[in-house]
Amino acid sequence: MRHTKDIRSGERILFETKPRFFMYLKSAVIKFIALLVIIFIFEPVVSVVARIQNYIIKYIQVPLVEATTIIMFFLMLILILWIIWDILSWEYTTYTLTNYRVILEKGIIRKNKSYMHYDKIQDVNVSQGLIERLTTSGDISVYGGHENTRIILNDIPDPKKVEDRINQMIEGDYIVEKPSGPKKIKDSVMDRYDKKFKKY
Repeated sequence: MRHTKDIRSGERILFETKPRFFMYLKSAVIKFIALLVIIFIFEPVVSVVARIQNYIIKYIQVPLVEATTIIMFFLMLILILWIIWDILSWEYTTYTLTNYRVILEKGIIRKNKSYMHYDKIQDVNVSQGLIERLTTSGDISVYGGHENTRIILNDIPDPKKVEDRINQMIEGDYIVEKPSGPKKIKDSVMDRYDKKFKKY
């Protein structure tokens, strides 16, 4: 899952995850149910259409059975391809926290990458519905101070944990693994900002 080629020099990945599978694919589940319904009613529908065709064939030659079969197969094909697209969309969606920024990557054909540096973050909001609370997932909205910019991490697992990590990075209260063991480093965004401009 790691996209090290997109990580800058001196930047380290602290946390990386994908959306919660079943929550992110809610629409795919609905499509799958619709697919099962079509499969279940396929034979009865074709039988009914065949009886109707036998009744009206005396008056007009209309290939109702063939047309109905083609339409239902076409619908099933569309649903299958749509479900595959949803699954691939999940596969190509990644949420990453580094020591400098929050990164959202998504896109199958066209890759989209959005990120926000911790020193630009003004607010972090977590939204969870009932089902999301039961599945320990939720949406995190990260707001920036420039023209109301926002990054939304949809259906992210353990949103409270991720929110705490983001806040720790903003406040400079995070853990760095050292050879001698984990050591707490106090290096806030404001400290890095001050160090950056001390030389001027």
